[in-house]
Order: sequence, then C-alpha cells, then structure tokens
Amino acid sequence: MTRDDVSENKNSHKSKLIPFLTTTILYFSLIEHTDRATTPSTVLKCMPIISLLFFVMLTETKTKEARRYSRCIWLGLCFSSVGDLLLNYDLFEAGMGAFGAAQVCYIAAFGFRRLKLWIGAILYVGGIMATALFYENLNSIIKICLPMYAVLLLTMCWRSLARIQTPNNLLQLACGISSILFVLSDGIIAFDKFYTPIYSAQTYIMITYYIAQAGITLSITDHRLDEFANTLDSPKQLYKKTASKNKSKSS
Repeated sequence: MTRDDVSENKNSHKSKLIPFLTTTILYFSLIEHTDRATTPSTVLKCMPIISLLFFVMLTETKTKEARRYSRCIWLGLCFSSVGDLLLNYDLFEAGMGAFGAAQVCYIAAFGFRRLKLWIGAILYVGGIMATALFYENLNSIIKICLPMYAVLLLTMCWRSLARIQTPNNLLQLACGISSILFVLSDGIIAFDKFYTPIYSAQTYIMITYYIAQAGITLSITDHRLDEFANTLDSPKQLYKKTASKNKSKSS
C-alpha cells in the first residue's frame, strides 16, 4: 500500500463519518425538545449508531481476518441500536440484555490471543468494588442480570486494551480508550439509577457512549488486522516457526 493509497483511504473514512457526526449533533441539539419514550426521541438516539452500521457496511475489507472482525463489530452495533431503543422506552432489563449481546460480539472481534491477565484482574476488581456500592439497591432480577452484564462489559474492555501492541498504533489505542469510555458511560447509568442522581447524567452518558462506539467502529479500518493476528502465535508456535526458518537457512 503506497502513501497515496493510505491518504486516500483516510479521506474516504473521514467522509463516511459525516453521517455519524451530523446525527450526533442533531441528537444533542434536539433531544431536549422531545419526550422520552416517543418515536422522535428514539430516532434521534438510534441514528448515530445506525450511521456507524452503514460506515461498517461501506468499508471495504480485503482479508478473511478483517471481514470476520468487521462482521463482529457490525453485529455489536446492531445489538447496541436495539438496546438504545429498548432503554428509551424504559425497558431496562431487555436493553441490558441487548447490550450484553453487543459486548459478546465485541469480545469475539477482539479475541483472546494476547491475554494480559493483569488488565482483566484490575478491571474485575474495580467492577466488584463499584457494584458493591449500590448492590443492595437493586431488585431481585437486576441483582442477577447486572453483575452478568458487568462481567461482559469489563471483559470487552480488557480484550480491547490487550490488543494494543504499541502506542504508535493509533487505531488500537483509540479502540482501547473507547472501551474505557464505554465502561464509564454504563457506570454513570448504574450510579445515577441505583446509587445517587448525577447532574446532567444523560449528557455525560451519551457523549461517552457515542465516542466509545465511534472509536470501536473505526478500528475496522486498521489495515494491520491480519498482521496483528499473525503476531499472536503462542510461544510454542513461535519456536516452531523460528526453528523452521533456521533449518531453511542452514540448508
């Protein structure tokens, strides 16, 4: 890929983000003038995520690994849009289920090849401590569903952060930061709903949520997806490859 090709791809990706930026601006401009649990508010809330779905559909993927990754991200966005719809009609448990399915799709995209268990341990301990603050305020159903969703959400964040090879890979770094923002967005929902009201909570929730979804979606444009996959061999596989190369050189 030449430098001109890379520049052309970047410009193409920027133009495909215009619908997302436009619908996000429309949401924050008009949502205060609509009533919750109505069609206009639902459309406003869902349109940014739907525009990201089209971004994925319009982004060309040339390799098997990239196509699999894009498909998982696309499915995650689909479930997220369903979750947005359900939450807008105050169907909290069903919405949490839809977002749980979205997290499973994102986890499938990120994979488990680079474990980095210490990241997961930190996130899970933090999640347990945060949940303990408001656990007694949950009803019987949420007491079961919310911890399950929290595990999926934190696993998604762990796997996204574990993918970062170097800070120079801006797309992987942005995806990792976006996963943290996703956790922050859902954390604000939980604290505002089950612990103590947070001033302008909805604004903070949606800002972090939209940025998170955009950052995760943009990761599909990383042309190094296959390169990344190929560098994730186990030590045993790497040893075999190295031994094979040494044999071929000696012969």
